[in-house]
Amino acid sequence: MKLGHIAVFTENMDKSIEFYKLLGGKVGMRSLLNCGNGVTKDLVHMVFDGDATVELVAANKKEIMTFNTGVCEHFCFDVENVDETVKELKAKGIDTFDKEEPYNLDIFGGIRIIFLTGPSGEMIELFQKL
Repeated sequence: MKLGHIAVFTENMDKSIEFYKLLGGKVGMRSLLNCGNGVTKDLVHMVFDGDATVELVAANKKEIMTFNTGVCEHFCFDVENVDETVKELKAKGIDTFDKEEPYNLDIFGGIRIIFLTGPSGEMIELFQKL
């Protein structure tokens, strides 16, 4: 596994994009996540030298507090095959996945993901670009 991205909530996407540009980042992938009931979230990956990115997640203060995770919503490991990685982790006794199986989302050109919870309550995403 390699660190893929760290997700950060933002109430002002434009301001956050400009801030991360000042730090040397550039806009990579950008997509709208369909959250259901007509609600969408703007997602932007800011790309830096190296492999890891900062994923900006549009949210208002009430939404941020609902997640109770502070401004860092989750961090992510890029994997070659999410399904195989989940099998390996389950075989090692890890059973804190948010779903029974990984699932596909039609964002960023198609991804397959699953989340699990770490020992301190941190959310960890396993991410496969399709």
